[in-house]
Amino acid sequence: MGCQVELVDKVGTVVMPPTPVAAAPIYSPEQLVSIVGLEELRSISKPPLYGAGFNLAMIDTGIRESHEQVKGRVVYSKNYTTSPMGDGFNHGTSTCSVALAVAPKCNILNLKVLNDKGEGTEEEVVLAIDDCIDFHDSRPEIAPSVINLSLGSVDNGNPNNILRVACRAAIDKGIWVIAAAGNNGPAPGSIMTPACEKYVVAVGSAKYLPEQETFLVSNFSSRGPTLEGLIKPDALLFGEDIDMASSSSDTATIAKSGTSFAEPFGSAMALLMHEGLYRRATPTQEIPGVYPELGIYHFTPADLIDKYLAGLSIKPQGIPAVKDNDYGCGLPFGPLIVQKLSVSPVVDVSSMLGMFVVFSMMGMMVRIIK
Repeated sequence: MGCQVELVDKVGTVVMPPTPVAAAPIYSPEQLVSIVGLEELRSISKPPLYGAGFNLAMIDTGIRESHEQVKGRVVYSKNYTTSPMGDGFNHGTSTCSVALAVAPKCNILNLKVLNDKGEGTEEEVVLAIDDCIDFHDSRPEIAPSVINLSLGSVDNGNPNNILRVACRAAIDKGIWVIAAAGNNGPAPGSIMTPACEKYVVAVGSAKYLPEQETFLVSNFSSRGPTLEGLIKPDALLFGEDIDMASSSSDTATIAKSGTSFAEPFGSAMALLMHEGLYRRATPTQEIPGVYPELGIYHFTPADLIDKYLAGLSIKPQGIPAVKDNDYGCGLPFGPLIVQKLSVSPVVDVSSMLGMFVVFSMMGMMVRIIK
């Protein structure tokens, strides 16, 4: 029998769906997109980066595909549960709307692996991941570049856990896997599976502090190290007090907090990075970490986590610059990603000055690591 899968915008045991993290409708996803400087990332090319032509697999509780914030973006749907297709638990619709705020023209694969009680098995999640891998051979037009996992099970330290094995197989195929860190913080050692996997990008939650123009790690956000001693999460994104789509009607919204909702910001940002590199690269240019056999030029998750993420991220003033088990590498920031995506080794001084103006407005200590 498979393990139960826990929605990580919740706090509690793996078996029973626990109580949601309290939230108020303070920020729209679009406001948070602006705060992290993603408009600068979008404008790196013409037309702007909106995810057009790239596919994002949402492995979740299903999606209300007729919702006004989602309608027209789902290109494939499959139900792996015994519950009806749809989003009876009101989770996947929300995570999808957050991702589409970042990459509004991307295509969505709606893969329902958690039932209308918010429960599922690791086997069902693995089946969905296996389908994503198979699509790269059988249906390349819908093959996802990124898998969004706003779910998880308790980490038991076993690298042969079937969910972790499936994630490694997807990464080997060239698919990025982004997973929510969990909501079991601030206790150390609380990162969930598969976020505990080395090259699954683990996203924790940050709380924005507008008065100070800075951020802090959310109290509930899970912390490392993993049972195998890895420093996690890898990054933070905003996950508190977000007003997002609800599956209760085609126009409804709901306020939520949790790493489940920080994580799709990361998934969609990864998709924009894929799009940016794909548009700017040519076969004669050498970009570290490419998969030339795929015909798409992009950083691998190993390159991102081991070499580049620290240089793409910012931390609040006074927080040590090194990767840690609370903040990870920090909060990815659009202008820094633009710099890394640039194919020219020459630094544009005017762009750098503009970046420092933004940094000063945010009141944050910025780390640029090359």
